[in-house]
Amino acid sequence: MDFVGFVFFVVSLSGTAMRKLLLSLAVLIGLQSAHSSAQHQLVPVAALKGEPALELVLRKLDTVGNFMMTTAHPDDENNAMLAYFSHGKGYRTSLVTATHGEGGQNEIGPELFVPLAVLRTEELLAAHQFDGAEQYFTRAIDFGFSFSVEETLEKWGHDEILGDYVRMIRTIRPDVIVGFVFDGDGGGQHHQTSSILTLEAFRAAADPAKFPEQIKEGLRPWQAKKFYYTDTAGFGPPRAAGRPRVGGVPGPEAPVITTFASGAQFDPVLGRTYDEIAGEARSMHKCQGMSQLLPLPAPISGGGGFGPGPGGVRSYRLRDSVLDGGVNRPDKEIFDGVDTTFRSLLSFSPSAPPALGTGLDKISSAVAEARKALAAGGENATIAPLAAGLSALREVRSSLASLNLSEAARFEIDFRLAQKEPQFAKALTLAADVRLDAVARDGLAIPGQPIAIDLLAANRGMSEVTYAVTANGFAEASTACSTPRPLTRGAGTNCNQTVTIPAAAKLTAAHFRNGSAFAGTATADKPVPARYVFDPDVPFGLPFRPTPYTATFAVTVNGTPISVTIPIQSRSEHDIFAGEKRAEIHVVPAFAVTTTPEILVVSTSGAAQNKDVRVTVTNHAKGAAKADVALDLPQGWRATPATQPVSFTREDEQMTVRFTLRPPAAAALAAAAMKPGGNQFVVKTHVTAGAQTYAQGYQVIEYPHTTRRHVLADPQIAVKALDVTVKPNLTVGYIMGVGDEVPAALEQLGVKLTMITPDELAWGDLSKYSVIMTGVRAYERRADLRASNQRLIDYAKAGGTVIVQYNKFEFNDAQYGPYPARVGRERVTDENAEMKLVDPSHPVFNAPNKIGRADWANWVQERGLYFLDEAGRDPQYKDLIEFTEPFPYNQGAKRGALVEATVGQGRWLYVGLGLWRQLPAGTDGAFRLMANLLSLP
Repeated sequence: MDFVGFVFFVVSLSGTAMRKLLLSLAVLIGLQSAHSSAQHQLVPVAALKGEPALELVLRKLDTVGNFMMTTAHPDDENNAMLAYFSHGKGYRTSLVTATHGEGGQNEIGPELFVPLAVLRTEELLAAHQFDGAEQYFTRAIDFGFSFSVEETLEKWGHDEILGDYVRMIRTIRPDVIVGFVFDGDGGGQHHQTSSILTLEAFRAAADPAKFPEQIKEGLRPWQAKKFYYTDTAGFGPPRAAGRPRVGGVPGPEAPVITTFASGAQFDPVLGRTYDEIAGEARSMHKCQGMSQLLPLPAPISGGGGFGPGPGGVRSYRLRDSVLDGGVNRPDKEIFDGVDTTFRSLLSFSPSAPPALGTGLDKISSAVAEARKALAAGGENATIAPLAAGLSALREVRSSLASLNLSEAARFEIDFRLAQKEPQFAKALTLAADVRLDAVARDGLAIPGQPIAIDLLAANRGMSEVTYAVTANGFAEASTACSTPRPLTRGAGTNCNQTVTIPAAAKLTAAHFRNGSAFAGTATADKPVPARYVFDPDVPFGLPFRPTPYTATFAVTVNGTPISVTIPIQSRSEHDIFAGEKRAEIHVVPAFAVTTTPEILVVSTSGAAQNKDVRVTVTNHAKGAAKADVALDLPQGWRATPATQPVSFTREDEQMTVRFTLRPPAAAALAAAAMKPGGNQFVVKTHVTAGAQTYAQGYQVIEYPHTTRRHVLADPQIAVKALDVTVKPNLTVGYIMGVGDEVPAALEQLGVKLTMITPDELAWGDLSKYSVIMTGVRAYERRADLRASNQRLIDYAKAGGTVIVQYNKFEFNDAQYGPYPARVGRERVTDENAEMKLVDPSHPVFNAPNKIGRADWANWVQERGLYFLDEAGRDPQYKDLIEFTEPFPYNQGAKRGALVEATVGQGRWLYVGLGLWRQLPAGTDGAFRLMANLLSLP
């Protein structure tokens, strides 16, 4: 067939056949031109357009199913299951995560504690762009790995977190709940605790006598139909027979196992299996070192592995059910026995008049007709049935009050129908190819600032469209485009205007505040709970405070009115490798203030020491500005100069000023330190401009795979007055790791610190350093360290001291120690675990500071982790310390936390102690022990 004949052949095809032919041609062209791809080119399911996106919305319009999953931490979720129920079945799908993961490590940056919570929350939201789940949280804090359900419940608070789960069940009202592991002695027991509390909440949520304050607030009891938990296979040994279980949920092992095998199912609309979507989703957990290798279309040698991602198949046990047969139901699928059709809403009122069933049938029929129309005629063909379905939905909702229904039945039915309104609106905009966008021309604004916004609409389809739009959340009403107007086919329009941020606008930041032991030291009579305090004006459980700055589009498509509200976002291209980034409008202080260092150490022995303090001020006001910077000092402290002026010529300009801080005499500090807490001081900072005082800073949390978030930070310095001495004139070479804030602490000890570059490590003169220290998990992230490791061994042989901070199993990829040894899984999670010095006479415990029992008190989160394994370790390694933990699942003396080997004329030490966590937290003994490590002869 020649070209002219081919053209006539194409023209003769029907619409459906032509679309399929063009799609095939596009795929062939793509295959011919494809070469390589990078991860940031992944297309999230949430970014799909056209027919695939519309088909996914139609699946949701075809059901009222409601699924909830609960886990302990970010990355515990089964993303394949979430994707299957959200995208494949169209159910409302929610993930309720107990903690934000703030107690873990960070493999991509310096964020720890609350900043890490924000980062891991953002990574969950990035994962949900693929698996389609909604995200919610309880107030529980990840206080670090725990070997005990009992310890976890004590720190979280059994009643408080149980109440959070009850609240989420009553709010979301799921049909089926799936929890994480319930039994088994392996793994962190936060996992088991989250499932135990979910099981208890399964029944408690239906009892109005439980947490009655929630009922008074307006929540209603709700009984889900089934609760499953993840089978313990692959998660450690099963629970020992007769072992007591806390939380009021005794009982035998759940008998029925349901295997979730649908992850391997190929979805032609998505062009992927749900396991493949899961692999893409899980790759967003980058700060946890999740694999970036995506699933292949078939298994390869050595495949499989742990977890719900690619190649993972999980089994689930039915632990509780209110359906006939209870937990002995022989269900093959998780939703077996649960009706998720529109007609299932009649179960809330068995005596409902026939008109209700007729109305529900009209909605279902219209959605079915829309799906047929999409398959036969494309998006535009679905507009008429979608309009009919939306009309039927609105008729049913408006008629509920006049039907002979109980008030409870009206609520339950309308609760589910109300969720369909925005779904119909989304479907109609996709069907008519109406594009809506809202863009701010400035991403950072101060209270009272005018800001230019663009509210854009385009009609890319063939329908008759009108639109009006209003901007919400600003100081004045937005009326510029509030009158409906036609939206011409094939054209777009922009309602650009200038609005004003309210003068009393809240600063943009996470809405959860730290109420845990990270914020202070717990005492026996007043333990500090490991729970967040949520801002009460934010709907409970949301990941972040919803932005108040939104645009509401009132659109009609062929005469059918719909409403769509979207956030107003700014655009940026600061990182050219990440492409366009979007973020909500962030409200910031006119002058943002930060201080350095975060922790300052002064010695209580010897002469008084002057310390440098640096204050950085960022001008967020438009144009030029002037201000004065001053320190707020404890009694007896002095700063030179008393104030520092700063002058700015433009917005976003920064200036850093330096103060010399002089503490009281060492004798006065030592006397104060004799009192409980008397060695702790706070130096605050404020900026004055005119009659206004500013004393607020913020930390930006943003990576290429996450959107911008802020953590508010008070511009203050924690000062520690310590009896600490370090060998004079020490020079320390530091090989930076990840999530590593140790260097700042080393500088506070008075050593001369130099960051060792790859070139210096490869061929520079290392003998000039008294000590060389590798940072946290440096062997994972520093290819130059792995390549030049022998240089460190040679440095030690020549008389140097090498200190290797903790690594994970990447340390085992080669022999990086001077003698055979491997990093193991041993850890000590009790921050107060009993300590024994294996070699009390060793200089690390004696000089220049005498390390006593007080130095092992008031540690945070843990003693240490990923110790140097005793098994197979060369006898030339000598343990210096051992711990004994109180938890039954971590019995026995634990060694490998502090290990030394003599290498030629020098030393090589492995430090599994969590000094990297203790130093930023200001733990007194950690500074003294680090001083001794650096001062080893």
